[in-house]
This record gives sequence, C-alpha cells and structure tokens, in this order.
Amino acid sequence: MLNIKNEIAYIVLNNPEKGNVLTQEVKNEIRDTFMKIKYDYKIRVIIISGNGKHFCVGGDVKTMKGINSIQARDRMRKNGEWIKEVANIEKPVISAVHGAAAGAGLGIALASDFIVAAEDAKFVSSFINIGLVSDMSVLYFLPRRVGLANAKRISYSGKPVLAEDAFKIGMIDQVVCKGDLMKEAEKMAREFLDKPTYVLGMTKKLANESFETNFNEFLEKEIYYQTVAFQTEDHKNSLDSFINKKESKFKGI
Repeated sequence: MLNIKNEIAYIVLNNPEKGNVLTQEVKNEIRDTFMKIKYDYKIRVIIISGNGKHFCVGGDVKTMKGINSIQARDRMRKNGEWIKEVANIEKPVISAVHGAAAGAGLGIALASDFIVAAEDAKFVSSFINIGLVSDMSVLYFLPRRVGLANAKRISYSGKPVLAEDAFKIGMIDQVVCKGDLMKEAEKMAREFLDKPTYVLGMTKKLANESFETNFNEFLEKEIYYQTVAFQTEDHKNSLDSFINKKESKFKGI
C-alpha cells in the first residue's frame, strides 16, 4: 500500500492477519511500487512499515513445499528483482520496524538505509530454521552492519535479536517507544527533506559501490558523480547562499 504525503512515500505492508507475509504478489507490488517512485523527484524520502502486530514475518513458507531446483532458481531471481529496487533506489529509505522482522522481512529492513525500531521489535535470520541459506540480501548487508562474526552468529543460530541488543551491535539505528515509532521515523525523514535529494542519491550509490571497487576505480566514480553534482540546481543555489551567508534551501534537484 502506497501513500504519498509532504514529499514522503509511505509503503505499508498490509496483510496483518498473516504477519505481512511476503507472497509473490506482495513482492511484485513492492518491486512495482519502487519502480514507480524511482524517478518521481517530488518524492524525496521513503518509509517502509507494516500494519498489525509485526513488520514482516518473512516469506510464504507454504509455497516452498515441493518446488524443484528450476522453480527455486526462478523464485530467487524474482526475489532479487524487488530487493534490488529497495536497496538501490537513489533516495533515503527508512524501515520503521515493530514486532518481528524475520527472514525476508529482515532482508527488507537491512536493504534500507536506516532502521528505526520500536522497543518490541525483534530481528530474526530465520532461514536456518527451515534448512535454508539466508537470502533476500541478508548475508550481504548484515556483515556490513554488524561485522562478520556477529552476522555468522545471528545467521547460524536463527534466534531473535531483540531491539536493544540489535542497537548495541549496530544492526539498527534507533530504538524508540512503540507508540512513537512512526513519529520518530518521520522525524528522521524530515531531516532528509532539508538535504539535496539528488545528491543524496549519488552519495548513497557511491557509498554502496565502495565495497566492491578498488581505489582507482572508486576515484573515477567519485569524479563522475561530483561532476554531475556540480550541475545540480541545489549545488548552484546553495553555493550562492553560502557566499551571501544565507541559509540554503534545497529543492532536491
């Protein structure tokens, strides 16, 4: 479910009776929603949340029964399509998590730029509990957030990591009272509304690419993105504001 208000896109997982389980239909909706808003420059920040008791309890386990290797490969390819949209969109993405973020739900949260969690939140790499490798980008983003040893411990055990413990190891960015979850997520979002969105997007892309790029290649990418940034309205206007000692007001373009 997509709602847009004050330049913020609210993406709400909305199957509360089943813990916002990720059916293929829901995954397709997420992919299509992100593709739809990707180039809408009136949308400057994205908040993902879940209705009901949980953020997202994970994939639709019942549909896994009896699938062969070809079907499993096709399933994973489709999964890759939508999780890439979450991770790569050139806008800040905030996951507002309450209850369980398990399996693929954990993948959504980790693929976001920031995770704000209610005090009742728990994060579970639950794949091992049904004899599967962690997927949905969990083993890509989790080591980058918490280090390799912690990522292995979390993935090997399949046990929940409670919000406070997740915060201590850097797995999430903020723990708040349950009743304040959306208020705090929106507060963070508004901070990004005051920034040059297009440049934030390039900063995100450059930071993400730094892990797989050698130093010389990285400098070339840096040159490219900065050359583009020099041509943005936000840079030109903020430069004038800086010189004239005025407050910069960014439009996101």
